[in-house]
Amino acid sequence: MDLFLGTVAWLAGTVQFALSFQQVRRANPDEKIPLFFGRPRNHPGEIYVYRTIAIVLLIISVIAWAELLGLWAVLLILLAAIPTVILNVQHNRRIQTGPSELGSG
Repeated sequence: MDLFLGTVAWLAGTVQFALSFQQVRRANPDEKIPLFFGRPRNHPGEIYVYRTIAIVLLIISVIAWAELLGLWAVLLILLAAIPTVILNVQHNRRIQTGPSELGSG
């Protein structure tokens, strides 16, 4: 499989995960969102569709890169999760500090 296609699929899967988190964040603007395990209070059903698409795209990228990287290509999935983890940590920090402390910095 072409490495360019694998790279595009990885980038699209990474963005798809980040966009799915943004929807969860919008549904829970004033509540902490669990980082890895658990479920937020408001969880839109379409998130499952978006995350499934992201996982399929990431699997395509792993298959494309596996010829060059071997089993190390699986790490691409972990790398794809980093932007979403950063967004989640930022959201939870904002909730923890409260709106009055956001401006001080």
